[in-house]
Amino acid sequence: MPFSLSRPLCALVSLTVAATLFVAPDLRPSPAAAAVVICGDLSEPVLQRVDPATGSGLLTVWPREAAGAAKYGFTADLGPVFRASRTADLGLVAVRRLYAVRTGDYVYATGPDEIARFEAAGYADQTASFYASVTPASCLSGVERYVKDGRHRFALTGTAAALSGDGWTSEGVQFYARATAVSPPPEVLSTRPIATTGSTAFSFAVVPDTQLEVLRAADPRLVNRSRWVLKQPKMSFLLQTGDLVNWDTDDHAQWASAARGLAPLQQAGLPYTVAVGNHDTLATGPGGGARDPGRSHALIRETATMNATLTTDDFRGVGGVFETGKVDNLYTLYRAGGLKWMVLSLEFCPRASVVAWARQVVASHPDYNVIVSTHYYLTSGGKIGTTDEGYGDSSPAYLWQQLVSRYPNVKMVFSGHTGKARKARVDTGVQGNKIYSFLTTFHDPRTNPTRLMTVDTKTKTIKTRIYAPDSKKTWSTYTQTLKGVTFVR
Repeated sequence: MPFSLSRPLCALVSLTVAATLFVAPDLRPSPAAAAVVICGDLSEPVLQRVDPATGSGLLTVWPREAAGAAKYGFTADLGPVFRASRTADLGLVAVRRLYAVRTGDYVYATGPDEIARFEAAGYADQTASFYASVTPASCLSGVERYVKDGRHRFALTGTAAALSGDGWTSEGVQFYARATAVSPPPEVLSTRPIATTGSTAFSFAVVPDTQLEVLRAADPRLVNRSRWVLKQPKMSFLLQTGDLVNWDTDDHAQWASAARGLAPLQQAGLPYTVAVGNHDTLATGPGGGARDPGRSHALIRETATMNATLTTDDFRGVGGVFETGKVDNLYTLYRAGGLKWMVLSLEFCPRASVVAWARQVVASHPDYNVIVSTHYYLTSGGKIGTTDEGYGDSSPAYLWQQLVSRYPNVKMVFSGHTGKARKARVDTGVQGNKIYSFLTTFHDPRTNPTRLMTVDTKTKTIKTRIYAPDSKKTWSTYTQTLKGVTFVR
């Protein structure tokens, strides 16, 4: 099916060839590579989408193709990985896309011998996907091809630590392009953990979905909880697991109520973090339902009001963020119980690029005990979720496989979103370490449940209970003491 340059990659092929995703516009033939590359010609971001089930990657300069690829399993958004050209300017050669129907794999090649080799292996030459250089230049970076189980991915030289750690093997530089970040590097805001207690025992609080506590400006439950938390002995930090509000409005009244409820924590200097729930984004509209069901996957990343209300300065102890100026994905560093602690707060069913960043953060802090806070992880039945709930880019199972299970310093995971609450779920990581996961949701219309965690690094225990300061109610069903807990030191 022919396309013109005025019609970018936007039409899906029939089901018989659905795996090929799109028939791209066959860009004009490239001239022979010239000695001089004009680096300004490589200005188009090359977007990468990944199929989490297979690991196969799709590269495209067409945003509409990238958006449509999710329908065919390429749901993980790695953003722009480098910059190339849509046209065959002097000094550039065509990077052709080849596809293998049997494995669902895409690979990109420049030379006729390489293309012939892949065709002999069952790949079909689809199109000239974009243009890059085959000769190095001071303004360019090498793009390496990686292979694992017959699938291929591409990354700039020196940026694929997560791929290498996951068993992908480099096949060397295939062409050269202009660098652009796969994911922004962590912005170091604080290099010294906050010292909160010198004892071997300390407490921290976990606040569940508070979306029903901010509908009225006069509702005192959120502020009362904050004041109660501050009175608890050896309180070190607080984490809220998402759905701080129910939906955003033109006057942002619910966010104003949430800010008032958190104000006592800021005034007292108690470190805290807030995870992004689906209700904290534009994915949720008036009444608490999906604002635009067909666009939920895009709207779940629209968090402008949250970031206008909360900043890294509010949280204290922030060690780094995924995106500069945003609190959607960040980590905070503390000292408590004589040990170092990290709270890693991640977006709803995070993008693959976020998970890759989180892996680098955890791996580079091996002497920190890591607590993961994210809105959706456990189902109401206490299992690790396997879907994106119609919103996210991955699933809790993906987060478990790619992050939580891999590092011995990951100790706890907290979530909300579904059900009510659970006692700890205990899983074993790949290195034999135990990971304790807690569900605390409630959606209580009358009171303000709060999970209180008490950790003693000397006795190797974690005690937990759920209590509501407003009604003075305790849910004894969820009271629990975990023994023999190991910590990194």
